[in-house]
Amino acid sequence: MSSLLFIMFIAVFVVVQGVLYKKGIFEKIYITRSFDNTGVFPGDKVVYELVIENRKFLPLTWVSINEKLYTGLEFEISTKVQKLNDDVYLHNSMFSLLPYQKVIRRYNLKAVKRGYYQLKYMTMTSTNMLGTEEYCMEREESASISIYPNIKDLRGTLIPANTTQGDFSVKRWIIEDPMVITGVRAYGGNDSLKSINWKATAKNQQLLVNKYDYTADKKIMIILNLERQEYSLNKEDIGTIEEAIEVSASIASMMHETGIPIGFATNSHMVGPVETSVLDPDTGDKHMTAILDSLARVSYFKKFKSRELLKLLVSRFSWGTEIIVVTPEISEELIGDLQSLSNIKTTVISLSMNDVDVPSNINLYYYKQEGEHYEVI
Repeated sequence: MSSLLFIMFIAVFVVVQGVLYKKGIFEKIYITRSFDNTGVFPGDKVVYELVIENRKFLPLTWVSINEKLYTGLEFEISTKVQKLNDDVYLHNSMFSLLPYQKVIRRYNLKAVKRGYYQLKYMTMTSTNMLGTEEYCMEREESASISIYPNIKDLRGTLIPANTTQGDFSVKRWIIEDPMVITGVRAYGGNDSLKSINWKATAKNQQLLVNKYDYTADKKIMIILNLERQEYSLNKEDIGTIEEAIEVSASIASMMHETGIPIGFATNSHMVGPVETSVLDPDTGDKHMTAILDSLARVSYFKKFKSRELLKLLVSRFSWGTEIIVVTPEISEELIGDLQSLSNIKTTVISLSMNDVDVPSNINLYYYKQEGEHYEVI
């Protein structure tokens, strides 16, 4: 009799646990994903955290989580990954959860490639307590990170289009000094000799230097122009666009350090949720971060023509705004669009050398990578 009761108990247990697991195995399973820093530069380290919590009395003897990650982020330590294509790989994590247990996994990653990476969907796989039936479910648990473009020192890398020597580069910055002299002060050990006011020094018999302040009306709008529309780009095209993005970020960084209000606009498609591709000139670390985040989201394809973007921007420009257009290549069409902005000081930086006629209201420079040499224009 006792053996029969035991068998009946086992049979009931198998049926009941099967029903319970089938109905609610993934209920009250909470998962969160996050990065310890949502904005980093290539080469930076970042911690990716995956948290899973079982808030019910049913234990999970094992649960597997498969999630798609991007090759722009690399694991520092080899783990369970399967490459799906050049951009995406599959990462697998295994857990065992007791009732009301939380498990936290942290992975050290390295930022490799500029971009905006949003993790969305994951697949959960598990079984009932006896392992007699497998269950699978897809869930959306979002986490995102922006990898900013590299910042370069651009001094000495820009060649004026009207130079007669191919290896002549600009040693000074392409934007005129925005500072004005507001007075004099005593010379300090860190002051440049160029800042000495010799007239005031002779008059006061004391070494004095000029005291500078920024002009309130000086503003710079950086415009990243993408000329290409093709849906398939070769490696060289992508490399040129990436360089244009880095040049834009470097200009913004230099303007930020000097306190000049800077803005950013682009006619490219933006990756991820973006309210606007135009940031009006402003100052401060928060604004600079917003510009870098926008540059991280820039795709390789244009959304609309440069003419449409300029038409949108002109209505937003305030007095004293200058524009710097960074473009993978210069074209007659772009020059024609900019020529109409005769009352706005315009600088164009092209990453490719093209033979184009440039009107007097446009300053054209070619970007030269370190170690490159261009022939006479």
